[in-house]
Amino acid sequence: MRLSNIAIENLKRRKSRALFLIIALMIGIGTVVALYSLTTALKDEIGTQLDQYGANIVIVPRSSTLSLDYGGISVSGVSFDVQQLKDEDVERVKSIPYRARLSTVAPKLLGAVTVEGKDFLLVGVSFDQETRLKKWWQIVGSVPSQADGLLLGHTVAHALGVIEAVEQDVFRKVSQDHSNHQNQAENQDFKLVRNEITIAGQTHRISGVLRPTGGRDDQMIYAGLEKVQQLTQKPGQLSLIEVSALCKDCPIEDIVAQISSKLPHARVSAIQQAVRARAQTVERLTRFSIIISLVVLLIGSLMIFVTLMSSVIERTKEIGILRAVGFRKEHIIKILVFEAALLSLLGGTLGWLAGTGAGIITAPYFAETEINILPDWRLALASVAIAAGIGIISSIYPAIKAARLDPVESLRHI
Repeated sequence: MRLSNIAIENLKRRKSRALFLIIALMIGIGTVVALYSLTTALKDEIGTQLDQYGANIVIVPRSSTLSLDYGGISVSGVSFDVQQLKDEDVERVKSIPYRARLSTVAPKLLGAVTVEGKDFLLVGVSFDQETRLKKWWQIVGSVPSQADGLLLGHTVAHALGVIEAVEQDVFRKVSQDHSNHQNQAENQDFKLVRNEITIAGQTHRISGVLRPTGGRDDQMIYAGLEKVQQLTQKPGQLSLIEVSALCKDCPIEDIVAQISSKLPHARVSAIQQAVRARAQTVERLTRFSIIISLVVLLIGSLMIFVTLMSSVIERTKEIGILRAVGFRKEHIIKILVFEAALLSLLGGTLGWLAGTGAGIITAPYFAETEINILPDWRLALASVAIAAGIGIISSIYPAIKAARLDPVESLRHI
């Protein structure tokens, strides 16, 4: 009789023990597969959201600065050889090899303006790109067109008397004070009471006002890029270009290098804070997944080890008979290892199926947006291989212990 047949027949006789090992491995491998699937999907989702949430690359004109001091007295530096950015530089950025990874390319022109005796910063933008770049914007009114209309920051609108607060319902119920403070800026109600302001002797229509952002956007006046180029008498010029790059699968340094090669007259910099935040978030998720997976696999290995050790004790009589009829030590080891490997393969396969199903079912509860978890055949092969490895490694010592049993001593149990 073949050794494999002996192993299979033994599993048939001990169905409850075999089922227990299969379930234990299925739970262990299933937990690891579910964690891996969820973590991978969440990492991709978080990476994509962080990449899309604001700029992570800034392009500014390259210039040389000379620091001056005389007799220990510092004088403000002098910038020279300033090379301006142009409209056509936007198209050069969009032509890099990694152009498919550029979510948004938002050009800007900055200029100081005086409105009703107050100084403000006028920003010329492409509203289509700017609203994609700054998804947190909430606008009362409408987004201006490129040719007409202004978008005022909340602080600017308040200073110019463009907006007026609207009394809120005194009976509005607030569940938590913390939540109330957190959403105070977003929920502040106001209405527009003016629809025009004068800049450089020209009357401009106010299309909308930003709700408070708590940042520099509150202090800006936004207008179409071409309009600002005309007002500042800088046709075709840009002050900077902000880029949102999708870099969850590639080093952002590669995109920076490619843009730099296209724009040698510009200084291209990655916003390290955004890049570092994404890297830290992904690293925490990865570390959590690895630790939990290792703990689960260790517990599964111990369960298999303990079960096989108790099985060896129960099968002392059987092992003694096999040794008495001529089976060698290596035959005993092969039988026990084959049993463990067979159960592990079955447990690993069922674990992959259970883990993938659990990941698909639980994914909506862990993500605000829709994430897709699809069956991964490479993960299936890895699951089966890991399960087989755990089963074989855990069975080696019990198998060796069984092979070392004295046949004469074992036969006394008959």
